[in-house]
Amino acid sequence: MTHTITWFELPSTDFDRAVDFYTTVLGREMEVYEPDEDDAENGKAGMFQTNDGEVGGMIVELDEFTAENGATIPYAPTADSGVVVYFSVDGDLADALSRVESSGGEILIPKEEIPEMGGHYAVITDTEGNRVGLMSDE
Repeated sequence: MTHTITWFELPSTDFDRAVDFYTTVLGREMEVYEPDEDDAENGKAGMFQTNDGEVGGMIVELDEFTAENGATIPYAPTADSGVVVYFSVDGDLADALSRVESSGGEILIPKEEIPEMGGHYAVITDTEGNRVGLMSDE
């Protein structure tokens, strides 16, 4: 089955802080690429590790991305509106939520059951000001 979401990019203003936040809250490591070391031409990038190899994403630190054809798109964290990406959390969602505020984030919607689907979700703001969701079977 093809996933509906194949890739996402979360902008950051303090890359190291953002990487620390997600590795702490999600309990997963990130592969970090630096412009001077790893041909990361458009800024720092932290790749989320995936189990299935089909869906992935990264944290980026840059003001705007410039494509080879010269087109640019801005990268600015926001909690005001727009798309909300949901991350899968292993185990009880309450465990991940217990690490959000101590890591510099904010819980916007605490753990709630997903009606008729099973599992639970929550919505948080990360250290960069991005609004993201967390989902768990427990």
